[in-house]
Amino acid sequence: MRLKDQFTSIDLERLFLAPVISLMLVFSTLGLFRGSHTTGGLVGTLTLCYRILLVLFYVMAVAMLLARGAAKAKSKGILPRIAAYAGTFAPLLLPFVSSSPVWAPLAAVGVVLQVLGLGFALYSLGTLRRSFGVAPQVRTLVRTGPYRVIRHPLYVGEFVSLLGAVLVGPSWEKALILVACAAIQVYRVLQEESLFET
Repeated sequence: MRLKDQFTSIDLERLFLAPVISLMLVFSTLGLFRGSHTTGGLVGTLTLCYRILLVLFYVMAVAMLLARGAAKAKSKGILPRIAAYAGTFAPLLLPFVSSSPVWAPLAAVGVVLQVLGLGFALYSLGTLRRSFGVAPQVRTLVRTGPYRVIRHPLYVGEFVSLLGAVLVGPSWEKALILVACAAIQVYRVLQEESLFET
């Protein structure tokens, strides 16, 4: 019984997710030194801004995972955890699916949405501080910053950024990932809300 208690007291998300996000941070940092932002112009400048915001997002996520407090309540079962990780990592599939040529103004709108969405997600993440988590858990109910107005602003920012990424090089595969991510986020919201009701 004592071993089981010790195992359940370990923050497995912190133990496994912090290194994975750290690896994503390394790849994102390397991405700053290559890519389309070197071409200049508005789209190149916005792409560079997006990549800088992405690096900052990963830095904050790792720091908050390591510094967060203990959960007061956790979702039961494996499905909420699978959904949380699928919703978090599914957007990483976008570079591996097909893209079609896009009208330049639409691509510019897409990059603007990526920057605005990720900037808002970064602001939301910073507001969470020690309450950040990926799987549905309850630490502290945050009611400051964007959480005064929107119940789940981090998901809103991530979705807007994902929508922008789809617009930059649209395809039916990317649209499918977008719809799947939206459905998963709705499920995550319902799981998190049910924890606050208990």
